[in-house]
Amino acid sequence: MSPKNRAPALRARDIDRGLIASALDQAYADGQLSVDEHHSRTAAARAAVTLGELHALVSDLQLDVDLPEPTPPRSRRGPVLLLASGAVVVLAVAAAVILTSADDEPAAAEPTQTQAPEVSMPLPGSVTPIVAAPFVFDTAEGLDDFRARYLERFGNSEVVELRLEVDEDNRADIYRLNAEGRVERVMVHGGFEVQPDTSLRAEGQQTFDWALLDSSVVAGVIAGAPATVGDTRGNADWAQIDNDGGLQRISVSVEAPDSMGGRVETDFSGNPTYVSRVDN
Repeated sequence: MSPKNRAPALRARDIDRGLIASALDQAYADGQLSVDEHHSRTAAARAAVTLGELHALVSDLQLDVDLPEPTPPRSRRGPVLLLASGAVVVLAVAAAVILTSADDEPAAAEPTQTQAPEVSMPLPGSVTPIVAAPFVFDTAEGLDDFRARYLERFGNSEVVELRLEVDEDNRADIYRLNAEGRVERVMVHGGFEVQPDTSLRAEGQQTFDWALLDSSVVAGVIAGAPATVGDTRGNADWAQIDNDGGLQRISVSVEAPDSMGGRVETDFSGNPTYVSRVDN
């Protein structure tokens, strides 16, 4: 069986599974996969055992995914013939040395320079970079996608607080309870990274079910925040969502030119509970 034919049967590595998962993210972002297809294929990629199983998950997609091929074994043809030929050569050289050593003075050995072998790295051909779609926090679709990708990674929708940077940086922090009941932070900047430092839950600090939060309400509060605080020239920059003391709150701060900015707060249904208008 040739190396190419054996490749699908080779065991997959974590890096191979991660590459396929990124490819599926790109296909989902391009509209090639539905949400259900993306979730099911990503789960299959994580459980895949062989490269063949991984290849099958992306075989119908318009993506360029390179998986490692097995290193071809070195040829072992004619070992007996090579050994016999080598022995004849060694005997002939030894006889010549014995015949000439009696008449010739031993020559001083000249220093030789050993040149390090050059190692050539195979250069890949035209490969399309696989980049997951960036997070978007100021639209209902973007917020739904953000939540779906978080749930796909962590599975539990109970969180303590969301902090979303809705300007061009598109960073976020998700605060949730760990297994010991302490508050831990998940930093979001192109991916999800759980931070090692944790803290005790503040008095009155409660969790809420992110899955029940209407993304269209959050996006509407963010979009309408500049007008609500009295300056349509302003831009929403941060949104904070929590359930402090049982009081559900969506808080959006606004940066406005020539002013101190403002802030609007609503409940989870979008009803205003507090407005700090710009200081003109």
